[in-house]
Amino acid sequence: MSAKTLLCLLLAVVLLAGCSVSEKNLPERIKQRTDRLAGYYAELEAEVASFTGEQVYRVRQWQDFSGRFRVEVKAEEEEQHFICDGSQVWICQPEIGDCFRLAAEESHELVPPFLLVGYLNGLQQAAEFEFLGKRELNGQERYVAAYAGPLEGEEVRLWLDGKTMFPVLVEIFLEGEMLSRLEVKRLELNPPLPAELFEYTAKTEQEAGAYCLVEPLSLAEAKKGWPVDVYLPSYLPEGFSLYVISRVSEPDREQLIFVYRGPEPFTLVQYPKREDAVLQSAAVREVYFGLRQGYFQQNLSNNLAVLRWSLEESSFILAGALPLEQMVKIAGSLKPDN
Repeated sequence: MSAKTLLCLLLAVVLLAGCSVSEKNLPERIKQRTDRLAGYYAELEAEVASFTGEQVYRVRQWQDFSGRFRVEVKAEEEEQHFICDGSQVWICQPEIGDCFRLAAEESHELVPPFLLVGYLNGLQQAAEFEFLGKRELNGQERYVAAYAGPLEGEEVRLWLDGKTMFPVLVEIFLEGEMLSRLEVKRLELNPPLPAELFEYTAKTEQEAGAYCLVEPLSLAEAKKGWPVDVYLPSYLPEGFSLYVISRVSEPDREQLIFVYRGPEPFTLVQYPKREDAVLQSAAVREVYFGLRQGYFQQNLSNNLAVLRWSLEESSFILAGALPLEQMVKIAGSLKPDN
C-alpha cells in the first residue's frame, strides 16, 4: 500500500470519526448546523390527542434567525397566525378578523406552537437528555433523542435528520401515552424570506388601539362602573406587588387586567362570567383548589403557564411563569374588594 493511499485512508477514518454523533456531542452538532443558517421554511402535520378525540393541524412556519418568525396553524375551519417582526408579536385569527399584539417585554417569551427550532432549543437547554442512537424511520436512519417536557411525566422525543440535524418527527408522551405527533412534510433551509412575511398592519387605527393600547387605572377607577365584583388576591408570593391595572372594553370582551411584577411577573385577568368553551387540548388538564375547578396549561418551553377558572359571577385567567402550586394558591386566595 502506497504512502498516499494510506494517508487517504487515515484521513477518511478521521473524517468519519469526526462526523459520528453521540450523546456527548449532539447539542454541539445541532448548534453547528443551525449557526450556519439564516432561516428556514417548513410545512408540518400535527396530530394531537384531546378530550374529544384526535385533532389534526396543518402548520406552515417561516423562521428568520435574526429574530423574526411566522407560524400559521390551521384546523378544519379555524386558523391562527403568530407573526413576529423582531420586536413585537401579533396573534391573529384571520377568519374572524381578530388580532391582538403582545407588548414588547412579553413578546420575546412567546414560543408559538409547533415551532421546530423551539424543540431543538428545548433539547439543547435540557438539564439532561437521552440519546437513543440511530433508528429507522420510513426506510431511513435517523438520530433519536429524548428529553423531559414541562409537565411531570412528559417526554419529548425528536427524530433528527443526520445532515440538517432538524427534526423530521416530534413525538410527545405523557406517562407513556402519546399526546401528539408532529411530522415534517417539507423543509427548506435558507429560503428567501421577504420582510413582508413578518409584518402585520391593523386594518384601522381603532382596531390597533382597541387591542394594543393600555391605560393605567387606579383600583377605584377600575371598580367604577364594573358590572360585577372586583377580586384581589390576599396571597402573593414573596417579592411580588401590583404594578398596573388596565381595562379593555370591547363588545362581549370587557376585561380588567392586573399586572404583578416580581421575580417572574404574572397577569390576572378577570371579566364577567360567560359561557366560554373550554379549550379541548391534550395539554390542558383539570385542577382543583378548594371547591373550585380550573383548567391548567403550560407551554413546551416551560416559560408560560395559564390557569382558568370561574367564581360567582366572574371568570379569571392567571398567566405567567409561576409553578402550578403558586398559581393555585393565588387563585384560591381571591376575594372581592368591597
